[in-house]
Amino acid sequence: MNRLDPILIILLFLLLTDGCAPTRLNRTVYDPKKQDQSELPTVEDHIIKIHQKDGGLYILKEWTYDSANKVVTGYGLRYSPNRKLLEKRSGTSDQYRISYADISLIETNKIEHDSGNLLAISIIGVPFAIVSIICLTDPKACFGSCPTFYARKNGDWKMMAEGFSSSISSAFEKTDVDMLYGIDQNADEVNIKLTNEALETHVIRYVDLLAFPEEPGEMVFATEEGEFYRTTGTQVPSSCMADEGDITPLIQAVDQQERYSLADENNLAEREEIIMRFAAPKQGESGLLISSRQSLLTTFLFYQLIAFSGKHYGDMVSKVENQNKPLSRRIARMWDKLGGIEVFIQTNGRWEKVDEINEMGPIASDTHLVKLPAVQQDSIVVKLRQTKGLWRLDYLALTQLVGPETPIRIEPAQVTSNDSICTDVLRTLHNSHEPLITLPGDQYEISYQLPGDCNYQLFLETKGYYLEWMRENWLQEEAPLKAALALQFPGLFFRKAAPAFKLAEPQMEELFWNSRYVKQ
Repeated sequence: MNRLDPILIILLFLLLTDGCAPTRLNRTVYDPKKQDQSELPTVEDHIIKIHQKDGGLYILKEWTYDSANKVVTGYGLRYSPNRKLLEKRSGTSDQYRISYADISLIETNKIEHDSGNLLAISIIGVPFAIVSIICLTDPKACFGSCPTFYARKNGDWKMMAEGFSSSISSAFEKTDVDMLYGIDQNADEVNIKLTNEALETHVIRYVDLLAFPEEPGEMVFATEEGEFYRTTGTQVPSSCMADEGDITPLIQAVDQQERYSLADENNLAEREEIIMRFAAPKQGESGLLISSRQSLLTTFLFYQLIAFSGKHYGDMVSKVENQNKPLSRRIARMWDKLGGIEVFIQTNGRWEKVDEINEMGPIASDTHLVKLPAVQQDSIVVKLRQTKGLWRLDYLALTQLVGPETPIRIEPAQVTSNDSICTDVLRTLHNSHEPLITLPGDQYEISYQLPGDCNYQLFLETKGYYLEWMRENWLQEEAPLKAALALQFPGLFFRKAAPAFKLAEPQMEELFWNSRYVKQ
């Protein structure tokens, strides 16, 4: 045993002990410590694994949902928070009754019709049989991200946005705002298509439009903090230098001609810099516009962490759901180590950090406004610092601020699916306490009525979270010590993971897009 092994064992201990009707498909699960394997259900059994809010665990061989009384009934095994076997019940006359209110997370391998709100807290799994050939070939390149949104542009449906990409469980639930750049407006109506194209469960609180009346020569942009500003007079940089040279031709229009680099071969957290120069505006405040999306680096690392966690993945998510702050901080620290797009401005020969863009997600570019401090100079020099191979830049420009703006909020007016009106779905999108839950293949067209008789610049505001499905082939990579290492020492993990990512990197983008569960 090398001298690092005892440390890893301690880390593993810390990881495991830290304080319109869809169908679903869940995975086979096992007791984490397997103290009494003869009592555990077999792979062929229909089983359910229920994590309680007090840390306890049930593994039930037969069960039913009682939606009226909000309880799950069934028989099987009950464990303490430290996974000591407490009780066994083996017949229909001697069943547990587990209140919905006491459940933090569910895992199961049985296909069930919608069981209400329990679906929103279910870790779902995928057997080999329904995983695409591409995902079997390269499991870390499988399509996934969160809700995907389309709108018509020049008459055709175009992918425009992805919702709350960093909200990987209810504990990380957040609001997301995405710019709907240049979409068609049919008289006083706009239609948005909401899809679930990945092997994920999406829990959506609301999907609202934010509207701003159009003004000639002006546009509205959003900051990372969710503030809106009307702007005018954009200019692309006179020069924009990266390691490979001048990248100005790639970033001077929102045209999906992206500038990106490859990750470092030794350290996936290695940084790079981009320096651009603009003519200073003659008057008023200015801001930097950044249109970007992430590469598949974070997707790869997230999937790798799930694979290393293996059958302990549900335990980890349950601990996060139960407000285990140390574990939540470790997960957040992993992404902080990679960082966002840091923005610096040069004043009197020194670099001053202004802001940082952190929106995650590899699906669609979004445009953010970074307010810049006033400088008494003939030119403005801006530096971006970011992790190599992590960000794909579509557009960089300087704009002049006109003033802050307040949006008109527009809720959905109608929801349809397969030409049928979905009254229940519309009701849930108007009630954030009763979320819309979607599964792979679900698709809804949402109609909005625009007020007045004018054109609007539109943004999409969404709130919710998603749960990643556990692929059966990921379980073959289970390595709890490596999962613990990743959470406790992310810097070391990013160095150790570099060779595997570099091997997959050249083909990941193509494989990702070709492995969508449902393609538009």
